[in-house]
Amino acid sequence: MKKDFSRRTLNEVLKEIIERKHSELQLGIEYNAQFSKIKDFEANAIGQIGEEFAKRICREIVPIQQNDTTVIHTEYDFITESGIKIEVKTARKGKSNNTFQFNGIEPRRNYDFLLCIGICFDKVVFRIFSHDCIHYEHNKRKYFVESNDFKKQLVQMNPDNMVSYKLTTNLSEMFDIEQLPKELAHLL
Repeated sequence: MKKDFSRRTLNEVLKEIIERKHSELQLGIEYNAQFSKIKDFEANAIGQIGEEFAKRICREIVPIQQNDTTVIHTEYDFITESGIKIEVKTARKGKSNNTFQFNGIEPRRNYDFLLCIGICFDKVVFRIFSHDCIHYEHNKRKYFVESNDFKKQLVQMNPDNMVSYKLTTNLSEMFDIEQLPKELAHLL
């Protein structure tokens, strides 16, 4: 691992990305909590913030392919030089509950890991799933994400959409962002 990440360093990286994006979109509203500006963004911008954050952290751990350093829309969001493909999904915590809804998950796509980043106003959490953890249960006619103590159904984004799904997780099912670099170093 090239860099020793602390929670403070990780928070600073994400805060800088959010601040820059907030300024680019000229949203102009100021808030008190560390990541509270995230509430001003629409889903696509939140996704871009998460992808940039993940790429910056991964780049400090392992090299990623240079042609994958910009926003792309393919089977995955970026690939390491060793060929590991990572799909990133980012969500902000729900307004009235402690849940995150990670949208646009496509189980049939070709990636090795699904990295879910959850942004609260005061902290960031994550969960990583191997693509092997996503499976279809034919008798239930549903996709599930299952890993150790975790099993959740993927729900269709809308009734007629059999391609794109969403995963809803609770804050208590996520891990502190401080653990992300170690987890990535272990997986990559």
